[in-house]
Amino acid sequence: MASPGKDDAAEAVRAYFARATIAVCAYAREDAREIERELRALGAETRETYDETCTHVVTPFQRGSGYERGIKDGKIVVSYAWVEDCVSTGRVVDAEAKALYAPLRNANGVEGFASARIVVDGYVGQDKLDLVELIEAAGGTHEEEMTSKTTHLVCYRAGSSAYVQAVTRGRVAVVNHLWVDECVREWTLLPVEGYSKFGVEIDYEHDLELERRSRMALERDLDEEERRTQSLQELLDAEEREREDLREQLDESERLRMELRDMLEGEADNREGVHEQFLRQRGDVEELQQLLRQSEASRSEQEARIVQAEEERRSLLRQLEQTRGLQTNLQTQFTHSRQDLLTQLEQRLQQIEETRSELAEERRAHAETRTLLEDERKIHFTAHERIKAAEKESKMAKDSLNMETREKTALQKQLDAERKSRLHILSDFDNERKQREHLIKQLEAEQKLRQSLQQAVSAKEELRVRAEEEIQRLNEDIQEMMDEIDRLKTFEPPELDDTEKIQVKLFLEEDIRFLEIEPDVSFEELVIAVGKVFIESYSIKFEDADKHHITLRSTDDVRIACRQHERTAATYLKLLLDKASKEKSGFFSMRRKTQGKSLSEDSAAPKRGFLSRMLFRKKGVDAEGDDE
Repeated sequence: MASPGKDDAAEAVRAYFARATIAVCAYAREDAREIERELRALGAETRETYDETCTHVVTPFQRGSGYERGIKDGKIVVSYAWVEDCVSTGRVVDAEAKALYAPLRNANGVEGFASARIVVDGYVGQDKLDLVELIEAAGGTHEEEMTSKTTHLVCYRAGSSAYVQAVTRGRVAVVNHLWVDECVREWTLLPVEGYSKFGVEIDYEHDLELERRSRMALERDLDEEERRTQSLQELLDAEEREREDLREQLDESERLRMELRDMLEGEADNREGVHEQFLRQRGDVEELQQLLRQSEASRSEQEARIVQAEEERRSLLRQLEQTRGLQTNLQTQFTHSRQDLLTQLEQRLQQIEETRSELAEERRAHAETRTLLEDERKIHFTAHERIKAAEKESKMAKDSLNMETREKTALQKQLDAERKSRLHILSDFDNERKQREHLIKQLEAEQKLRQSLQQAVSAKEELRVRAEEEIQRLNEDIQEMMDEIDRLKTFEPPELDDTEKIQVKLFLEEDIRFLEIEPDVSFEELVIAVGKVFIESYSIKFEDADKHHITLRSTDDVRIACRQHERTAATYLKLLLDKASKEKSGFFSMRRKTQGKSLSEDSAAPKRGFLSRMLFRKKGVDAEGDDE
């Protein structure tokens, strides 16, 4: 059962690609269809050419109108590696996280990188695969083990056998993965100085930087929470001051009301004496009563406002208590996390100290190794001097051999002069001459043996590389033969019909092949009849009555050629196979995807292999007698 985190990540990927419109440019047709199929499976909308509605551009190289317009419009321009990692990880990865995600500048690699033979040591999994792809994309050669031709070692940690060999030899540059990454990003061969740290040190510094950033983010969150608490306390204080002002206003209104009541009671006691005055002041009393009623109403309103303010104050106090509780919890969590971080930092500092001590020991061992290397170099220099002396002796022996050869020539001349007078000893002279020639051959064989011994050490590695290439070529030929055998097993001869067919004579360099095609044959059927394996390296051309060669690219071209053949009433329709130019393909041409396909899918494709080529050549030799 999938976890909720994975479901959320998958939902986020689908939501991201549902809003994306992606143009797939500059790939081969089959590779482009495969990429578009994967993108549509993620929910994205695809385009074969770039337009203004596109949000992404997937292209292998930094060229073409799709790439230029995408960069100009500020779109996200990536390679197929970004799509593949999004599919494999199940999340949307950052398009700038790896140099592998950016399209290559060209298919020829980084200038000067072709001579680099690089060994990747200590890196595993996807990290090693990414490094190997970057090396091959830059034009370098990846090697699994250290050889005499190795120039660079991308090392993750010290102590491995490859690292010891690189340090012992002294001419192998030891770098980390950032050197390869930045060489591809800047598209130039950078110097190895500044990249001497091991990959484990780079990863450790990166982890420390991430922890430092997370701690700073947590501190910022705590500061923001503290500011929010202070602003809430200020609001509560302002509300308390407003409440005190309302209470003072209510007290003042109550005092005025009591004064008016006292005045009215005194006037009631003296009503008879001051009746006229009462009548005069009756209007004033009514006004005062009206004021009193207004005061009562305002007092009720003030009391309601006080009650409401009290309720709001209580709710604010509850919120303040909750905020203080949350702040206390955050402070406790921060204290615990800070203590944990400090403990982890101390442990990592101890690990750094241990690593530094190990590095110091390795440096001492490296110094001892360098001392041994100097001794070996001195011994090598002495041996070299001895070899020079031996070469001088060999040269002297060669001079003596040349002198002996000259003497032999003079003796031969003397023997020719005396041949007529010494016919009775001709057989003995022939035997002696044969012995001398045998001795000369032995001397020459000894000289060649010395030269071959000198060349054996340098030629041994070359022979091994050639043997590996020959084994690989033989395996490919065997695989093609197996595919051809499977194809022949499943081959079904076409059904014969009574329609008139066109006789075709197919020329490939010095070979000739005869075919029969229908008058309404299509270009794809002609390709299948000729053989798809030839079409990948050759182009089909038609020779008309004026000896002009016309390249056939579509079904309409084939139909036109058939009609011209019918008008000329020739016996055969003459077709030629010429070499076709082939652009170098980069590592973004779906290489990693095609490696995963099964053998059954390869055998089901309509192609011709090694056995087909052998049959084609034999048939061409048999048909030479029928030509012209």
